[in-house]
Formats: sequence, C-alpha cells, structure tokens
Amino acid sequence: MGNFSRYQKEEIERQYRMLKQPVLNERQYGEDGYTQRNPFHRDYTRILYSSSFRRLQGKMQILGIEPTAFFRNRLTHSLEVAQIAKSIAYSLRHDYGMNIYDEEDIFLLEAAALAHDIGHPAFGHKGERVLDDLAKARGKRFEGNAQNFRVLRTLEKKEPSIKGLNLTNRTLLAINKYLVCEDKDVKKFMFKDDYEYLLEVREKTCLQKTRTLDVQIIELADDIAYSVHDLEDGLAFHYFSIDELLYEIRLVDTDVYDLFVPFVEKSKKYALKSCSYNTLQEYSQVFRKSLTSTLTHEFINDVTLSCIADKNVTKKNGVNPNAFELQLNTFKRLCKLLADTIFTCVSRFSNVAQYEARGEIVLKSLYDIFTDKTLNGKGLLLPPDYRPHGDFTLEDGSVDYIAGMMDTFAISQYEELSYLLNRPVKKETKEKQEDKKVEIEH
Repeated sequence: MGNFSRYQKEEIERQYRMLKQPVLNERQYGEDGYTQRNPFHRDYTRILYSSSFRRLQGKMQILGIEPTAFFRNRLTHSLEVAQIAKSIAYSLRHDYGMNIYDEEDIFLLEAAALAHDIGHPAFGHKGERVLDDLAKARGKRFEGNAQNFRVLRTLEKKEPSIKGLNLTNRTLLAINKYLVCEDKDVKKFMFKDDYEYLLEVREKTCLQKTRTLDVQIIELADDIAYSVHDLEDGLAFHYFSIDELLYEIRLVDTDVYDLFVPFVEKSKKYALKSCSYNTLQEYSQVFRKSLTSTLTHEFINDVTLSCIADKNVTKKNGVNPNAFELQLNTFKRLCKLLADTIFTCVSRFSNVAQYEARGEIVLKSLYDIFTDKTLNGKGLLLPPDYRPHGDFTLEDGSVDYIAGMMDTFAISQYEELSYLLNRPVKKETKEKQEDKKVEIEH
C-alpha cells in the first residue's frame, strides 16, 4: 500500500468517524425483542442464511453455469469480495496505524460483501438488460444494484410482521454504490422507495451525496475480485492463454502492458519450481494461482485516497464533485483493463454467446407466461408472495420472481411451462361468432 500523507490519513479517519453515528446502527423497524448482540454480526448472519444469498450459487459470474464444470459464480465471487475487503481494512488499520475498522466493523464489511450482488438476476449482465427492457415497456426500470435493496428491504422474509431483513442503516449504505434515483435516462440507480429511505438516513447523518468509507472498500474489493479471479477462470478453462491476453492488452495500452509483464514473468519463474508431479497441469495450476495471488496482493497494497476529478464518474455515482475516495493508485488502469479485456476475450466464444442468447429467450418467455392475463390472471403460477395485491401488479411480481431465479431453475421452468406459449386456441362455435357480429353491428 502506497504511503499516505497526513491529510489522507486524517480524511480517512474523519470518514470513518462519520460511520459511528448512532443512527447508522438503527434499523427501520427497530429492535424490539432482539437479544443483545453485535448488530453487524446479526446482519451478516441474516444475509448468509437468506434464500437469495444461497441462490447466488446458481447465477453466472462471467462464465455460464455448467453441471459438469465449476466456474466461479455470484456466490463464490461474493465470498472472495468479503476476504479482499477485510484485507484492505486490515492493511489500513495495522500497516498504517489508522484508528479504523475494529473487529465489530469487520462483520459489517462481510455482511455488505455478501449482499453486494444479492439482487443480480440469472444470466449475468444479459439477464439484467433483458429485465430492464421488459420493465421499460411498461414505464419502469430494472437494475441489479437497485434490486439489491428490494431483496433486502422487501422480498426476503425473516420476521412475521415486517418485510425484508430489517438490516442496520450502515449495512444498507455499505452497498449503496449509486446514490441516484430511478429514471429513464440513467443506467445505475435505486428504486424510488429505497432511495427516499436512505436519503432520509443520509440527511440525519450529514452524508448527502457521500459514499461511505464502507462502500468504497466494498467497491474496490469487488473490482479486484472481478478482474483477478475471472483471469484465473479464463486461463483455467482455456478461453485464452496468458500470451494471448498480453497481446490484447498491448493493443490497447502499452503502459499497462509494461506494468503487467513483470507479474507474469515472476509467476512463470515461480511455477517452474513445480516438482510434485512434474506435469504440465501442475505447472499451469501453480502459475495461475501465483499470478492471481500476486495481483490481489499488489492491488490491495496499491490502495490510496484521491480526488475523483472526473465529473462523469461523480454524476454517475451521485456524489459531490471532487469527492475524496479510496481508489487504486499505480494499478488502477491495469485492474480495469484486465476486467475489460477478459470480458472481451470470453464474449467472443460461441458457447458464451449461445448461453446468453438462451438466457434471453428463457427470461422473455417466462415473463410472457407469467404476465398473460388469460393464463395467470390471478398470479397462481407465481409463489404467493409474488401474486398481485394492492398496487403490486402481476408484472411487478413476475419481474421480482424471475430476477431471483438461478440460471438452471429459470431454464427448468421454461422447459416445464413453455408449452403454454403454444397452447391451442379454443375455437368459438358458429353461434357465438354470430352473436359477436350482432353486438358489433349494434
């Protein structure tokens, strides 16, 4: 981790002190009947044992869900984000002596890491775009980060008289990357009711247009995990070789290429020491593990505090212009370019394109079935909690239900119900047709 100036340390500690306000330990529905317990440990266990978290095991990260091969998924990714987030906090506290992140706070970071992708739908970013298109057709929106709050505050069930998991305000703020209200012209946002609730919390704590130190750490950990671990999976399943990846990076940015090469050479040299089995497979495995471990370590130790001068970024995030946040320093561009290049390389393969195309057909078909008033007017094809009630429409329930599905469950539901899309139309009798004709004429 780079050296911190006195001002940087003071600013980080100031942002941390803002998190110690009592309001942030409070819950929307209070704590009546709760036993004495670390509030963030309670949040952590509620998220860990939630159905939505468990279903992340069946949602794709960058590679699809396959019964015969294990790729990283949203659940394993979330666990890795938690580990990296704790490592960043540990380094800030112990390597630089900052008075931040005690043991109680570590539960908070773990809880936020487990929840940061909990609303993301089946079939990755493709699924997110499909559901957003379906929502737009009726004047609404869908977005994975926004759905996080809908899952945690509304859809999950823990207590008999309230909806949601009743998490602390600080945990909710720790996954609030985009402080922007739902609108047709923005890409990343929060649904209106969640936005208004957290805005009220922010106003009470002077955190308007400010991303907490917690969410800064979670976002950094997410970026690191995404780039480094997708690199390992891409190499392991032969979507590209390391030389092919270096070639792609060099085409885009020679400076980043020069930063990356020493890490690759160091890991190759380390892997050459492999002698347990003396096989190519052993060398490849040791190389991949060394490279991902080295990159993770270097990225964690590259964290610094700097001003976000890019107005497009502050507008996208909904924060004050020139906000000071934790960011990568020397390796910021490398981390970003790794993620982008890996995504590009993997997306070129027909099996990945086919998986996403299949996902689009599956999600759209399920939506057509569930929102068909003839087939599902009372919502009986949906679980009881997703059926129409009050202002909650059949379309609302269908999107929420589909968004929570694992890839494999969505496919199985499609296979089970798709015959309904081609159901035979019941022919009317000649007498009924004549009656209709008379009605029209009158």
